[in-house]
Amino acid sequence: MDRKRIDRIIEIKEKLRKDKEREVEEASAKVAAICAEINAVDGQIDDNYAKLSARSISGNDFAVIKDYLDYLDVQKSSLLGERASMQETLDLLQHELYEYARELKMLGKLQDKIMRAFRKTENRREQKLLDEMALRLEDKRI
Repeated sequence: MDRKRIDRIIEIKEKLRKDKEREVEEASAKVAAICAEINAVDGQIDDNYAKLSARSISGNDFAVIKDYLDYLDVQKSSLLGERASMQETLDLLQHELYEYARELKMLGKLQDKIMRAFRKTENRREQKLLDEMALRLEDKRI
């Protein structure tokens, strides 16, 4: 394979890896935001349970708080499902990022191998030229 082609492939893979890293960061931020929302909902649930147990309340207030707690439970379960979905997406993105890193490492090794072969070929040519020059010099001396 040509050195320029390998360099171009590595350049493209690097760009793809950087894009994937950005996607992973965005997904991580989303997961963190969802976790913060879950914690906020948990705090609201705890506050409402505290209201229920703190003092005696009327039946109407009890029904309102109970309905609100049901709403918060549904919201929390929805957020937990969304977090699980985002975590799966994040895991997939991290796996893809790992694969890009692996491909880049493999391409780097291939590039090194091509460079070694190129240097070896250049060294052979140079040695051949030096040998020819040495033979010419010997022929002139004789």
